[in-house]
Amino acid sequence: MHQIIKVILDYSQEVQAHRVGLDRVASINAVSDHPNRAVRNLNFHEYVSEMSESVGAEIAVAEYFGLKNFVPTNNTYKREADIGAQIEVKWTKYTDGSLIIGKTDRINDVGVLVVGRSPVYYICGWIPIIMARKGKYHKQDGSHWVGQADLFPIKDLRRSVYGSSNF
Repeated sequence: MHQIIKVILDYSQEVQAHRVGLDRVASINAVSDHPNRAVRNLNFHEYVSEMSESVGAEIAVAEYFGLKNFVPTNNTYKREADIGAQIEVKWTKYTDGSLIIGKTDRINDVGVLVVGRSPVYYICGWIPIIMARKGKYHKQDGSHWVGQADLFPIKDLRRSVYGSSNF
């Protein structure tokens, strides 16, 4: 097992995550029941909380890579990467959770798995989405689940062929 990186957000980063999470939910009229979501039965507040946690995970990854003045995007959804040109951050509250690639994830991106709950996040690793779409990770619903043991160490992302377009 490779090293998992712990990142702790400060109060201003938590507030930023919550504001962007709220904006993301409000921009789609607080509808969690759409086909690209695994959990569809969330009320407004639960959905904002979940979205805010995922934004917190994006901030944690940007913090790890030393990206100063990182601003999480809103209203870009799958048209743009979460960070840089190709980094798609995937968050779950489950510490043993998998990186889940959906049908709408861009094939040329890399997925970075972050677990935990604000303010403490753990960056578990990364994998190119094209590799994550292999048959061994395929689930019946069309998604692909990559376990943490199959991820590359996050420290190797910057030195990879994917690193040059992201930092």
